Amino acid sequence: MIRDTAVFLWTEAYAARRRLAALFVGFALLPGLLVVGTVGFDQTLPQDVPVGIAPAEAETTADDMTVTRGGVALLGTPVRYETEETALRGLDREEVYLVVLVPPDVLDDESTTEFRMIWHGSAVPLVEAIGLLEAVLSVELSSFLPGEVDVTHEQRGTLLTLSEYLIPTGMTLFVLVVGLLFVPYDVMTDRRVLDRVRHQSRLEAFVAAKLLFYVLMTGVVLTAVAVANVPMEYRIAPLRVETATAVGLLFLSTASIGIGIAFLLGLGRAALFVNLGVLIGIVGLGGLLYPVGFFSSTRMAIARSLPPHYLAIVIRGHLVRGDGFGLYADWYRFIAIYVVGCLGFCWGCIRTYEWRR
Repeated sequence: MIRDTAVFLWTEAYAARRRLAALFVGFALLPGLLVVGTVGFDQTLPQDVPVGIAPAEAETTADDMTVTRGGVALLGTPVRYETEETALRGLDREEVYLVVLVPPDVLDDESTTEFRMIWHGSAVPLVEAIGLLEAVLSVELSSFLPGEVDVTHEQRGTLLTLSEYLIPTGMTLFVLVVGLLFVPYDVMTDRRVLDRVRHQSRLEAFVAAKLLFYVLMTGVVLTAVAVANVPMEYRIAPLRVETATAVGLLFLSTASIGIGIAFLLGLGRAALFVNLGVLIGIVGLGGLLYPVGFFSSTRMAIARSLPPHYLAIVIRGHLVRGDGFGLYADWYRFIAIYVVGCLGFCWGCIRTYEWRR
């Protein structure tokens, strides 16, 4: 028994030389990335959440805004807007998670200065902290201003339950997993027939068919969500054209990256580990689960640089807030460029694979 085990152990170790890349990625690179990924987590309270400040009235001056910005800076990361309308639009698009409306004459020490703090009902992770944030804002502004300070908070939009908030989050995670792991694995299982495909047709056509098939399958996923929601009666809209478009674009871009990495690494096992690392990076740093700035300003900066972060917001907006295309028109232009770039990356990786063959 012991001798046989030793023989098999030696055989396994000897055979591992053919899997050095996969073993390195799985047992060295990924654990290292997990450690490095913690750089984006500094605290457990929402201390760096972006907070919009805007004038409440036309009489509000630049000095009023500047003084208020100093008080808000201790609550979160202040983002200045020129009008209340643009600030609320930023709130709807999750550019900020709170909006503080600044009244005129905040330096008047003979009257009570009334600030309005507006929050969105879809920002579920912040709901329980709203009272605390209001109190903190009141204390900080009182330390900056000479007169009495009164802060009131108002809810904008529908207050979601945690379950309703998690549905678009789960949808986004599902699409990322399928696009980065399942679809590349499906392509890798067809590796034996790819040489015949190369001679009889084009690998680009083969991959395009895969992508188109699974993009259409996202419609089945959304239909299944709608059917499952019948007894649950959650306030979601999975069958809207806007929702299907956002989910389809997220899948198309993600699957293109996953397939591209698979071809770049010769359709070997190491590709799945690399894709797993990409998945962990997007989920951990993309602000998919909590509002950006919830754990650190570093994490917020990283999330704002990742296109999947914006797609996750768009999916949530369409699915649970009922937002139309117009609210995210500028983002969709950026997303379209990103998707084209992902497809170009995939095409380049396929050409590299063919050149190596």
